[in-house]
Amino acid sequence: MGKNFMSAMIETKASTPQPTYSQTERVKKNITILESIKKFIPPLLPEEKKQLEQNILEFGCKDPIIIWETNKGVIDATSQDSEELLYILIDGHNRYEICQKFKVDFKISVVEFENLDKVHDFMIDHQLGRRNLSPEQMSYLRGLKYNSLKKNNVQRDKSGKFQSENLPSGQNDQPENLTGSSVQLPDGQNDHSVRKISLSEKLAEQFNVGEKTIRRDADFARGLDLLPTDLKNKVLQGKANFNKTDIIEIGKLKDEKRAEEVAKDILNKVDKEEKLTEKRENSTNKTKEKIISFAKSMNTIDDCDKLIKMIIEYKKTIQY
Repeated sequence: MGKNFMSAMIETKASTPQPTYSQTERVKKNITILESIKKFIPPLLPEEKKQLEQNILEFGCKDPIIIWETNKGVIDATSQDSEELLYILIDGHNRYEICQKFKVDFKISVVEFENLDKVHDFMIDHQLGRRNLSPEQMSYLRGLKYNSLKKNNVQRDKSGKFQSENLPSGQNDQPENLTGSSVQLPDGQNDHSVRKISLSEKLAEQFNVGEKTIRRDADFARGLDLLPTDLKNKVLQGKANFNKTDIIEIGKLKDEKRAEEVAKDILNKVDKEEKLTEKRENSTNKTKEKIISFAKSMNTIDDCDKLIKMIIEYKKTIQY
């Protein structure tokens, strides 16, 4: 489709009958959380979550929680209860968690999507529309979008126009935006040669970055999804002592088992470095406390000389 997923969701909401009070209560009691959807939600920093919590406790949950109504068979084709209804949380994971914790009532808005891939596409576009994303979060989401569209095999016709329904948001289907320049032939005829635009080029244009950046983002997203959730969240928050280049190299590996092994090796390396850093910090803090304690008990000139020596030694320890 040539329109973005937010517009599609708004139209879907408008055409989907909203549940009655009794139905609403039933939906609220049977909300399902899928990790494959939750992973698209950028983790909040502790102070951000605390602020959201305070806002909800003071003013209530103003914005509705978005719920996808679907059947088990859509999620799991092997399910024996394929027609059983599921109410899957799409947007509002943090608000829902806080409301559950403090027993705060909340509104819901029920929407429909064709399949899980469509939900993933919507989640990516929805999150990319936020203004407070960190560079790591933007890179991850751009990579997810590229990988999702590539997985769904975006097709183009002879004119170079995208034909898949999974078009990049904001895609302009005008042929002149997708073709190369005209070439003058000897007989005076124009051969309107067509250069098919790659998916990475189109997304690079959409997000105003280089094509290579999009490809690195794709590897970054693949590599990041192989890391444990806690570490992945730290990376997205910019708090992990983890080199982005290492994550990209993991994502480049085609063999998933090999990628997992490399990820494990890097994790062990990072863990050792963090423990060593923690050990150094503990030692430094003890030395600092010792200096402060000694300074408080000083009585003589000799003590001043000793304090200076202690400070010099302390300075050496913090310059590793």
